[in-house]
Amino acid sequence: MSSRDLGSLFDDDADERTVIDVDLDGPVIPNYPALAVYGPFEILGRIARGGMAEVYLAREPSADGKPRHVVLKRILPEREDDAEFIRMFREEANLARRLYHPNVCHVYEAGELDGRTFMTLEWVYGVSLRDVLRRASRRGKAIPVRLACHIAARVAAALDYVHRATGVDGKTLEIVHRDVSPHNVMIGWDGKVKLLDFGIAKTSAQEESDGGVLKGKHAYLSPEQARGHAVDPRTDIFALGIVTHELLTGRPLYHREGVLPTLDAIVNEPPPSPRGARADIPPKVDTLVLRALQKAPVQRFPTAGHFRQGLDQAVDELGGMVLPGELAKFLDELFGPEDRAPLPEQAAKLTGSFAALTDSYSASYGPFSDQPRRSPPTVPPPALGPPPIPQATDHKRVGTIAAVALAGLALFALAFAVAFLLAS
Repeated sequence: MSSRDLGSLFDDDADERTVIDVDLDGPVIPNYPALAVYGPFEILGRIARGGMAEVYLAREPSADGKPRHVVLKRILPEREDDAEFIRMFREEANLARRLYHPNVCHVYEAGELDGRTFMTLEWVYGVSLRDVLRRASRRGKAIPVRLACHIAARVAAALDYVHRATGVDGKTLEIVHRDVSPHNVMIGWDGKVKLLDFGIAKTSAQEESDGGVLKGKHAYLSPEQARGHAVDPRTDIFALGIVTHELLTGRPLYHREGVLPTLDAIVNEPPPSPRGARADIPPKVDTLVLRALQKAPVQRFPTAGHFRQGLDQAVDELGGMVLPGELAKFLDELFGPEDRAPLPEQAAKLTGSFAALTDSYSASYGPFSDQPRRSPPTVPPPALGPPPIPQATDHKRVGTIAAVALAGLALFALAFAVAFLLAS
């Protein structure tokens, strides 16, 4: 299998560039024209669209002339009647708004505007880990072991924080992310690492059952998820083990042709040693990854913090702490200037009920539709005051109608008289 074939295995859905930032200065963003206005936000372009929600880059003007750029996530119009999905969406926002960690994407706000449910998140100028793996595989370029361990350690640090997060009452929320994958790990062009998307996260306060429905990306599920069993923080450790294995080897671990073969591999196939695919991986790192990938949760690390400590120690032994600039330099080797546009090509699209500020932009209506639709003509509001006095033309029209009616009545009377005389 060629490196291009390996890279294609990471292409399991559309390109997603939902990226996050906490740098107050921020990158220099082009002064994109606003496509629409949504509450206080200027909509600049569509980043991604799925079956449930749409994601836009938005700009929030400020009094000091330094607008804040955010990611605006909004439920699609056709999903607004789905009470269960609305509940999940709001729970995602409520969970993420409580989380403050340098490796966790923060949700700024959530609510409803113009009858549509939305949330806003931090925005980073960067790329998803999936795109990093895909680009490295296609170019036949291995991610240095030290950098791979550093990225995995930062995700483990985020998970450790999330798993230990507490509510206002001081009790542990027991959050389980349940969707740790390269798609949900972002790396800024400046080298910062972020975990995002708590759309299917679950807390101990949620007692309802999922009814056996599998949630999460199939190739990154844990054995207990694949079997429909209960999950706990060790589920996320297994998923991070898969991600770490792929970072080190450049090969998808459990991806198979079809969902059932993928789940069977997760449940039954022993994980291969990363060193078997790459000799420069130290035995200690090999041991760390294989422990995270144990089928039985009890045989994995007890916490994500233990996994992080092992990965950080490996980084130290391989040359010391990785600074953001070093990871940024590696991204420079994989991605060129043409890859760094804040918005992807064809981003000037609006979905659903957004009202375009100009007809020069196309608008998408309904799932997977890119048919342009022009704004309806503006209808002036009715004038206030007494009803208008009918014009002369109205009198003429009424008179004509009355004359025709009288003529018809006269003909009917005449016909009745003739019929009476004939009968007599």
